[in-house]
Amino acid sequence: MAKRLSRTAAIRSDLSGNWQLYLLLFLLTATFAMGGGSRGDITSLVLLRPIAAICFGLGLLGLKVEQIRHYRVPFGFLAAITGAILLHLIPLPPSIWGNLPGREIALEATRLAGLESVWRPVSLVPYRGWNALYAMLVPAAAMVLAAQVPHDKQRRVLQFVLFAALVAVLLGIAQASSGFNPALYLYDVTNLGSPVGLFANRNHFSAFLCIAIPALSIIASQADHSRRSFVIGLCAGGAFILLLMILASGSRGGLVFSLLGLAFAWALWSVRASTTKRRKVGRTWLAPAIAVAFCVVVAVFLAVIFARAEALERVSANTASEDLRFETWAVVARNLFQYWPVGSGFGSFVEVFQIHEPASMLNVGYWNHAHNDWLEWLLEGGVPIAAVLGVAVVAYTRQTAYLWRNRRMIRSGIQLSLFGAFVILILGLWSLLDYPLRVPSLSSLAAIGAVWMFAPRAMLGERSQRIGKRGDLSIPEPTRTSEVRHGFD
Repeated sequence: MAKRLSRTAAIRSDLSGNWQLYLLLFLLTATFAMGGGSRGDITSLVLLRPIAAICFGLGLLGLKVEQIRHYRVPFGFLAAITGAILLHLIPLPPSIWGNLPGREIALEATRLAGLESVWRPVSLVPYRGWNALYAMLVPAAAMVLAAQVPHDKQRRVLQFVLFAALVAVLLGIAQASSGFNPALYLYDVTNLGSPVGLFANRNHFSAFLCIAIPALSIIASQADHSRRSFVIGLCAGGAFILLLMILASGSRGGLVFSLLGLAFAWALWSVRASTTKRRKVGRTWLAPAIAVAFCVVVAVFLAVIFARAEALERVSANTASEDLRFETWAVVARNLFQYWPVGSGFGSFVEVFQIHEPASMLNVGYWNHAHNDWLEWLLEGGVPIAAVLGVAVVAYTRQTAYLWRNRRMIRSGIQLSLFGAFVILILGLWSLLDYPLRVPSLSSLAAIGAVWMFAPRAMLGERSQRIGKRGDLSIPEPTRTSEVRHGFD
């Protein structure tokens, strides 16, 4: 009885001391289960966004001033983007709104409807602007909670990401092995006929798997000595399975960015390998053999299911949709500055593009996005968002250079911080061809990655505060390479 009471007390203590971690894991569970699509009319968002709003509110209650200061860069960009969306939703008097660039057609429609005196927001499609604002709740909640998770607990978040990747792969295998049964797809508008796992789009599914590859490298490099061989073998086999799944998805971007994922996985491994003392590993072949055998069996199973490598076929095929994609970019680029400096309004791409769409592109379908988010952001957000993006690129470059330059000197967390930089890099580059950051699960992962990027400087600030409280205002020099400890363990 006493043992049971002590165990209950320990659980309560853990929950009360790490509630931000468990709330973040709960949020991520809901996000990956219900936020794998980019559309604003997905039914599950009716539940996901209120959950995110509650998590965001609770996170704000626990947020400390020091945490805001330590993570001021990611919080600043989050506030800037949210503020830009809000500004587009503020109603303006007709005298101002009517003089904004690119409003000629809307102004004529307003005159014909007899609504000249109505105040209107900057956004040409206000309801889509509100949807963009509500969409920010999910990454905002993830960032606020991740900033409060203790540094020695961040490893659990990384493990959850890999668990989500495992579930996505298993669901993708089930989708393919069932003959792509629609009942196994989570979203009505999806790439039916391709494995997409927890996502609606095969490109977003592949982007997530590319991100998971270097995450496996971190787990393998930080494995306990007693089971090191087993974990390394399992992670290597897991990476091979992820590559097969990317190939089977038919995503050409996945093929290209998986190579970047492998390169970054090696970089993360080299960071660990070059800064730890080599230890003799006993010749215990049974554990790694079991791990490799398991992965080989799964890989063979995948190869049988995906007898045709659709991604390779799509690489060599120059489809009409790809030609239209390039033409779409050209149309957006030609008409971009008609809406500057304020932009057309966040989420307004569909209606704005239909104004400028050439007759040669007209068909029964429509373009939901430009398939180049950088162009779409510039069209919708104008000069303010262009400035935010420019500052973001500079800040990202500086922080990544700082992390890489100090990869052998920062005492802990360097691997996870570099991994966070890779998450943002892969999603940022993929946004040149698609729109992954419009998917709640991937945008949340990007928000957490931004927190991980700036974690070393936050830890340095916390350490200097502790030293200051002891009366010693000097900050010690970074430890020698042989003394460095990497990873949040």
